[in-house]
Amino acid sequence: MYRPAKEYEAPWWATILHSFPHLDLTFQTVNSSFNLDDPKYKESLMFWAAAPVIWLLVTLVVFLMYFCYRCCQHDTEKQRNVVCLKWTMAILTLLCCGAVGVGLYGNEEANKGIMYLSESANDAMETIAQIKSKTVAMQTAFNTSITHGINGIRVVYRSNSELSWNQKSDLHTFTDRSLQYARDIFDSINKINLKVRRVDLSSLVHDLKDYSFYRRLGMLMVLGWLMLLCLILLVGIGSSSKCTLLLFCAFGIFSLVLCWMSTGLHLGASIGIGDFCMAPNPFFEELASGQVESDFVQYYVRCDHSVLNPFRSTINSASDKIHQSNKSLNDALSILNKNSMNKTELNHNALLVSRGLEDMLTALMPLNALVDCTNLHKDYIDSLHGICYIALPGILYLILSAAETGLIFSILVVLASKAWKSVGSNLFEDSSPKSYLDAEEDDGPFIPRPGGSSPNYYSYPRGRQAAARETIHAQRRSTPPPAYNSNEFYRQYGDVNPPDDYCGRESNA
Repeated sequence: MYRPAKEYEAPWWATILHSFPHLDLTFQTVNSSFNLDDPKYKESLMFWAAAPVIWLLVTLVVFLMYFCYRCCQHDTEKQRNVVCLKWTMAILTLLCCGAVGVGLYGNEEANKGIMYLSESANDAMETIAQIKSKTVAMQTAFNTSITHGINGIRVVYRSNSELSWNQKSDLHTFTDRSLQYARDIFDSINKINLKVRRVDLSSLVHDLKDYSFYRRLGMLMVLGWLMLLCLILLVGIGSSSKCTLLLFCAFGIFSLVLCWMSTGLHLGASIGIGDFCMAPNPFFEELASGQVESDFVQYYVRCDHSVLNPFRSTINSASDKIHQSNKSLNDALSILNKNSMNKTELNHNALLVSRGLEDMLTALMPLNALVDCTNLHKDYIDSLHGICYIALPGILYLILSAAETGLIFSILVVLASKAWKSVGSNLFEDSSPKSYLDAEEDDGPFIPRPGGSSPNYYSYPRGRQAAARETIHAQRRSTPPPAYNSNEFYRQYGDVNPPDDYCGRESNA
């Protein structure tokens, strides 16, 4: 698992992306600082997002012109030697599969970075939830134990007639002081609770998880589709199927749109993230300025230990008030213990107050560590590393994959269109064995017809008719019949009379 450094430093790829010229739609230079509230800055991101789309439009126009040329072109010769073309297409298809694999890796890295950011936000939410729980525990202790116990002590000494007016006055002063100290603690802790309650990252975490899920799923579908087209093309090349090549060309142009649209979206997003990674603190300070005071945000974002914790004075004051409240309570109890009264009820109420103060002190000690900037700043640094060191390189891999796949698909569509008239034996050339009709002249007239019976002598099928008839007549005039002079020969060629002594020779034989 990736372990971030103690302090954040902008990665070199973010520096390169930040150095890209930031131009609005009127080609005017704008400020490159990350600021989504600035319309000009948004236009600069749209400018780079539109660049691959413009390349896509140019590619489609070139394809239109090329296919019009191919439709008007008349090939007079058959192209039979397509081995080089097939190997070229196969190698490019394998390279395209490798590019899609790079995209799959980048998609997983981008998803990992977003999930890392989500986990860091969850950790920050847990820290904030612990702060809230400690403040609520202190408020509960004040409302239930301390207030109820001090009111019970008041009832005890007010109902005692043995106490003098001065003693009752002192007891009233001590109990009021103890209650006032506890109330001051409550007010101090309530201020912390109000400031922490404004920070709510649950919606951010929920949106991040939804975005990560749908973005990852969408890219998996796109990359899976591109991989399927590559496999279809390999099958078409191996089987020399014209139908498969036509299918690839049709869906390949549609896939070009997906590739370059994905390139544009991720390029614009990567430049924006690169600008953010160069100076993330001002963005978060401005983002949280409407919810929490700026000095609190700066303290946790920058975590400068030379700056005093804004909650430190409140917590120290609350700790002092707890001890003072406890001292005032002990002074009141020392006066009451000197007189005879209901000790059971007095001890019960005193125990309630003591337990309430102990609970407040117990909750205050870890609260001092929780409000320190160390934990929240670590979660902040982890979230930055998730965005800039994990998600951003994954997006760059996706850009590289989509752009390379788009270029290779452009070449493959052109090569596949050229292969239409070079492959596809069922349409471009006769798939049956070489017929007797297409035999070369040096094959001779006595080669058997494939799949059938041997032809009769001097019988010739249709095809090359003029030259064949002339050749046959010349042979009949100048070439004597075969030496064996069978009856079958004279029956077929009745215009040739047998010799006068032929029948005698046949009978003697």
